[in-house]
Amino acid sequence: MSDSLPNNLNDQKANSPSGVMRVAFVVNGVVCCLLIVALVAFGMKGKQSGDEAGSTMSKERGIDTPNLKPLATATDSVEEDEDDNNGKPKTVTIEMKWHPEGIADFEFTERSGKTVSKKDLLGHPWIVGFIFSNCAGPCFKVSSAMRQLQDEFLNDTDLRLVSFTVDSERDTPEVLTKYAQAFHADSDKWLFLTGDKAKIYHLIWGSFLMPVQEETGERRKPGFEFIHTTNVLLVDEKGVVQGKWSSTDEAEFGKMRRELRKRLRKGTETDIDPQK
Repeated sequence: MSDSLPNNLNDQKANSPSGVMRVAFVVNGVVCCLLIVALVAFGMKGKQSGDEAGSTMSKERGIDTPNLKPLATATDSVEEDEDDNNGKPKTVTIEMKWHPEGIADFEFTERSGKTVSKKDLLGHPWIVGFIFSNCAGPCFKVSSAMRQLQDEFLNDTDLRLVSFTVDSERDTPEVLTKYAQAFHADSDKWLFLTGDKAKIYHLIWGSFLMPVQEETGERRKPGFEFIHTTNVLLVDEKGVVQGKWSSTDEAEFGKMRRELRKRLRKGTETDIDPQK
């Protein structure tokens, strides 16, 4: 009899309202744990899918480096307007907003053979453009615009000019030296940078928010192997992009020069229209 008494008491406790509540509580806890595990697993799968998508995009753009992630963020507002009556294509307006903390750190090789980093340019405002030496397209206009900025500003301001090649495999420091000489580039104030193509492209996409792509297949023609922006961008003394302007549009480039002159010669933080 003494042996059966505890069993009966245990059965009664298990069947009592408080016992049922305890069992339900334990079951709910187990279910919650399973849900948390499932959500974590789903999140990890989603992250892996995003990384794979980024890797695929890099390969499509001619870069084999996997899992590239943006170095800077931007908020773009896009407005589309299509006139169905006249059959005009959509007009897309994009408001560029560069990262307020500045562009990502970088280290590349200058035509002189020296390593140049973001840190080396801090304290100087600088204009950046993108070219490649074998270009049969607009690169000549881009570099001519930079030469114009050199003649107008480098003698009496603290401005620097920086040209990134988008064809670093062929544009060695020696090749860039010859290219720079054709534009009488100042060896101290106009820098020509080359280096790892993946890192250069990643900086162009992620920090400058500009397009760049290497052509492949039938679209790859001599002198037109690379697609890149002809915009030039102003980076301030803290490494923050302030705006972009077309180097091939005379009116827009003229406005840039006027506003740049006002900013540099007054030595003030003059607000600049980031689009024009």
